[in-house]
Amino acid sequence: MARPGISLSVEYGSDHLACVARLEPPQSLLDSQEIQRPLMPSEDVSEVIEEVAPSAMRGNLIGNSSFQSGCNVGGLSDYENVSLMRATHECDPDSPDRDASTTINFKRDICPKQKPDATEAPLQPPIVPLPE
Repeated sequence: MARPGISLSVEYGSDHLACVARLEPPQSLLDSQEIQRPLMPSEDVSEVIEEVAPSAMRGNLIGNSSFQSGCNVGGLSDYENVSLMRATHECDPDSPDRDASTTINFKRDICPKQKPDATEAPLQPPIVPLPE
C-alpha cells in the first residue's frame, strides 16, 4: 500500500522501470461480488502522484481534458513524458475522500503504447440538428 486506503500497482518495462502505475482503493481478494469500493483520500492521492511521477520529470503540459457523468469526473493531464488519468467522485465536494482511481502512463520508448480510449478522445459537444 502506498498510503492507508491507497493501493499502488505497477507494470514494468523490460528495463525494469515503471511503464504504468495505478492507484486504487484496496480490495479484498475474497470479495467476488461487485460492491461499491471506498474512495481514496484526495490529498494523499496527490502526494503519491507527486512521488511516483514528480512534476519536474513530467515535462511540459501538452493539454488537459475532462468529462463528467453525474457525480463522476475523469480528468486527463497529458505531459511530454507522462499522462495522468484521475477519476473522482464529486457529489460531496467537502469530503476529503473523492478519488476513485488514477492511472499514470510513462511515455518511454520501451513501454507499450497505450491504446487510445474514450478518455483520450477530444471532447466535443454532440451535433444536434436544428428544427426546421
